[in-house]
Amino acid sequence: MPTCTKCGDPAVTQLPYNKQDLCRNCFCDQFEKRVRKANHDFELFRRGDVVAVGVSGGKDSQAMLFVLDKMARDYAFTLRPVLIDEGIEGYRNVAAKNAEALCTRLGYELHAVAFKDEFGAGMDEVMHKRDSLALSVEGFESRPSCTYCGVFRKQSLNKAALDVGATKLAIGHNADDIAQTFLMNLLRSETSRIGRGGAVSGAVEREGLVTRVKPLIYNLEIECAIYCRLQNLPFHLGGCPYAAEAFRGQVKDFLNTAEAGKPGVKFNLLRSFLKLREKMDGDDAGELAYCRECGAPCGSDKCKACQFVQELHISRNATTA
Repeated sequence: MPTCTKCGDPAVTQLPYNKQDLCRNCFCDQFEKRVRKANHDFELFRRGDVVAVGVSGGKDSQAMLFVLDKMARDYAFTLRPVLIDEGIEGYRNVAAKNAEALCTRLGYELHAVAFKDEFGAGMDEVMHKRDSLALSVEGFESRPSCTYCGVFRKQSLNKAALDVGATKLAIGHNADDIAQTFLMNLLRSETSRIGRGGAVSGAVEREGLVTRVKPLIYNLEIECAIYCRLQNLPFHLGGCPYAAEAFRGQVKDFLNTAEAGKPGVKFNLLRSFLKLREKMDGDDAGELAYCRECGAPCGSDKCKACQFVQELHISRNATTA
């Protein structure tokens, strides 16, 4: 059995990109130090912050909540977990039980927001309507599932953060996610989007928008799973049934293959992204307007969510104002 590179105890995992074998304690310590480093490097949290933590029951958000719970006591900020129920039967309703279990274990009340309540339909119904309209309405623009879900989820997370009085919204995007998004922007020739990403999105405080932060930016996806295993955290491993439609899945597979052949590729992409972003103007605030339909902050007189609801012939039965 290999021994830990740092302390000599029996190792439980190997990190090929830095050729380290680590024991349980050293791995968990490294994982948590990277979250603290992200906080230091990007000034994610301040004393007195109320942090809405976007949890889903998956490995990333479970690891994030557990680490932030430790940090909250040291840095004097408050956590309020929030969960978005997209309405995907056999997926979110299953994963949510893990989020609820960890919140109960840590002593938090979980605040949930459902697509069905906010937009009049969950994702299962959205996909059914999309496919039906694509067959029956000439010229209907059939969008990928992640396009609908991404817009609805982003607005729902912001609303949930506002509901709990948050000053920050922590989301579980890890180093893989940042590298994938960076590469996707390059492949789509959407370089203007690079300045909007990073560890902090929406850095300029604006009424109706909660600043989004990404504490896991220095940790890989696989490391989130390892951390959950070593800390005995409940988490759901199943993937979204609609993920096959996403371009991100192809990019993810490509990067996983590249990482297996040349360990360190993902972190190299992350470093390249951060260096390039430093040379750009940073977060593109743009002009802020408020949707005439639902009151949500957006970039025009009608938000994307309401546009999609109208396209899909859904009756929206709630507002975000």
